[in-house]
Amino acid sequence: MKNNLKTYPVVSILTFICLFLGILTSIYGDAIYDLLAFHSQPVYYWQYLSGTLMHGSKGAPLWFLWLHLFLNGLMILPFGGLLERKRGSKHVLLVFVTATVLSSIAFHFLTLGQKIQATGISAVGYAFVTGGIMLLPNVWKELSRTVKWFYLFLIFLSGLMLLPVITGWISTLLHLSGIASYLLVFIGSKSLKERGSN
Repeated sequence: MKNNLKTYPVVSILTFICLFLGILTSIYGDAIYDLLAFHSQPVYYWQYLSGTLMHGSKGAPLWFLWLHLFLNGLMILPFGGLLERKRGSKHVLLVFVTATVLSSIAFHFLTLGQKIQATGISAVGYAFVTGGIMLLPNVWKELSRTVKWFYLFLIFLSGLMLLPVITGWISTLLHLSGIASYLLVFIGSKSLKERGSN
């Protein structure tokens, strides 16, 4: 546990917070969604951030919360962990903040005039998947056959979850905002390095 916190502090803390909020939501239900979920008409300023760390849906069965969290965990842990190990914690934290901000803005404009709540760290997950896919060719030879197949399965699963017919248009666009977030951070970081070396 201590080694994981040292090697993957950002991913470990995100995972812990999501699990903690999952337990709270399991106990207190709709009250937690009202307090912490994304709202198309936000009541509290922190909902722009807290909605990212929440899972499930108001009125949905409890199993959906844990399935939602599990699926997002399949993006956050393997790809976020790879990213944090190879690019560093500051990079991963910047990706998290960028994806959270962009997906919150996207959700706000996509749901103008509607009364909708949403939850999930999937935009951050897609940002991590994008960064992980860009890194995989560099580490591919180091991975066992089982781990390679696992990553290929997760990439396939992530691709499926981009289809509007499966997740709906709003979710698809929020997932795409995660991909855009990583590309923005990657291009920005590269530009800053090039300027620094000149």
